[in-house]
Amino acid sequence: MEEHKFYGKRNVLITGGLGFLGSNLAVRLVELGAYVTLYDGLIGELGANFFNIEPIRDRVNVVIANIADRSAMDHHVCNQDIIFNIGMHSCHLDSMKDPLFDIQTNVVPQINFLESLRYHNPEARVIYVGTRAQYGRVESPPITETAPLNPMDIYSVSKQAVEWYHMLYVKICGLRPTSLRLGNTYGPRHQMRHAKYGVQNYLIRLALDNQQIQVFGDGSQKRELIYVDDVIECLLLLGKKERCVGEVYAIGTNERVTFVELVKKIIEACGSGSFAHVPWPEDRKIIEVGDVVTDYGKLTAHTGWAPATPLSEGLSLTAEYYRQHKKHYW
Repeated sequence: MEEHKFYGKRNVLITGGLGFLGSNLAVRLVELGAYVTLYDGLIGELGANFFNIEPIRDRVNVVIANIADRSAMDHHVCNQDIIFNIGMHSCHLDSMKDPLFDIQTNVVPQINFLESLRYHNPEARVIYVGTRAQYGRVESPPITETAPLNPMDIYSVSKQAVEWYHMLYVKICGLRPTSLRLGNTYGPRHQMRHAKYGVQNYLIRLALDNQQIQVFGDGSQKRELIYVDDVIECLLLLGKKERCVGEVYAIGTNERVTFVELVKKIIEACGSGSFAHVPWPEDRKIIEVGDVVTDYGKLTAHTGWAPATPLSEGLSLTAEYYRQHKKHYW
């Protein structure tokens, strides 16, 4: 914690602050002495949950408003030192069913956010959380920041567009963003009611409920999963490093597992559950990205970050959290 004295008494805004990443980040920032504002639209099934901030509820400012609300955004970006821009609708399958909804909820509000910054707080540091899915299926792994971008669904195209908009605003009005292309993240405080996103977390629910987990095909596709505390550490480093302004980073881990190996580890961590191989559903098959292998060397070189939580340990910590707090997430 000594390493992050930078955040003491800093004003920090988190969009999507009641969700998975936002709330975990908020808890850590409060511990570091930051003045934290959580901005959340409480939209549908996106995972906003007031229980996520139970340990810090009386030490944060919560704003219930949509990023598309220009008046609210104009007001709340003022006087912020660092803004973590996390709040977006994040369902790959839904985006393919209703592309216009995805654009209206993910792209247009982000332009609104950038315009608010442009006119009311251009000096703020902004950390935008993108997605590894911006790369799509990578033919020549590992993934680096310079790998070709080949998004395979509407949501991933939207995330790439928003990243480009952030970087365009560096050129046209001097904004100070950084983009993190985040892969599969798991841990406490994730929504557990459906599998539309964060499927690796939902699998933990199935195992805890002693349900059967479906493995599509042979389950041989490789995955990297990052424990949420390691992601929060990365975000904190990016927020305080000036050399990261205007940069894009890929994040990953050296511990890779096949999907079926992951399922077996989840069942082991939960002490219950089972799995069965089933054919690929067509809607998932067309957006499947194949093996995920990431080279996060640039991120390490610029910030010193490295993943610290082994997968088995992280899964055990996650399972225990939901055992204790099941009634708030099921």
